[in-house]
Amino acid sequence: MANPPAFDPNQPVRGAADMERRRNFSVSSSFEPGSTFKLVTISAALEEKLTRPDEVLDCQMGSIVVAGHRIRDHKKFGRLTVEQVLANSSDVGTIKLGMRLGDRRLYQYIRRFGFGRPTGIELPGEALGLTRPAEEWSKISIGAISMGQEVGVTAIQLAQAVGAIANGGMLTQPRLIEATSEAGGKPVPLARPPARRVLSPETAIQVKRMMEMVVLNGTGKLGRLEGYTAGGKTGTAQKIDPATGAYSKRDYVASFVGFAPLNNPAIVVAVILDSPRGLHSGGGVAAPVFPRVE
Repeated sequence: MANPPAFDPNQPVRGAADMERRRNFSVSSSFEPGSTFKLVTISAALEEKLTRPDEVLDCQMGSIVVAGHRIRDHKKFGRLTVEQVLANSSDVGTIKLGMRLGDRRLYQYIRRFGFGRPTGIELPGEALGLTRPAEEWSKISIGAISMGQEVGVTAIQLAQAVGAIANGGMLTQPRLIEATSEAGGKPVPLARPPARRVLSPETAIQVKRMMEMVVLNGTGKLGRLEGYTAGGKTGTAQKIDPATGAYSKRDYVASFVGFAPLNNPAIVVAVILDSPRGLHSGGGVAAPVFPRVE
């Protein structure tokens, strides 16, 4: 876990700027996840047997109307398989699957993956993120939430959720402390909640293979590892401009979350970049960090 810019604990803290640098953004800051959240929508649709990885969806040349609002894709995609929808990060294709699920079922899976509640990691100041009950969604919410808007997550929540896919559908609580011991005594493992099933093993295998295509052929190609298989998902989310309350055309959160190796995962890595300058897409600036993590 790393949070640059860092701070020197040997130096006294002076002023709000220094206090801000002392925050553990990995657990205490919420952000809209953007397209990394499509993993939840597509996993849920597969688990509910509402689609298949090879089903072909009409992505309508990159445009769909939800509750009178037109939502445009980042590219004009036509017919894509569900696997290609994830690999190419099509908003339109994902929204169509979200609408099949409906508000209540999508919300249930959001909660099942651990969003909207603390992970319980042994660190102070953990944020809950932001999830609203389905009863409070507007008519356009199903479109927005399916592609990672109108929801807030933390980096540790995102890593935990993707860990559940990597672990064959079992969600485990992230932790820092394995065991405690008295001086000279034997280590005593800390009790923690048992892993709980989020997806069937079959669905988890399907999603893992689809995430491999993101890295091999899709938006996450710069996250490919040398000598290892991997799966991942990119995200590029516009931040809210505090001056206008609308989405900013300048500030983004670029992200990539992935795991490796594909069939026997040993590591999950979440890379979150706040307001990158110049190139700002998750595939362009966050994915390349993944192979460099040691």
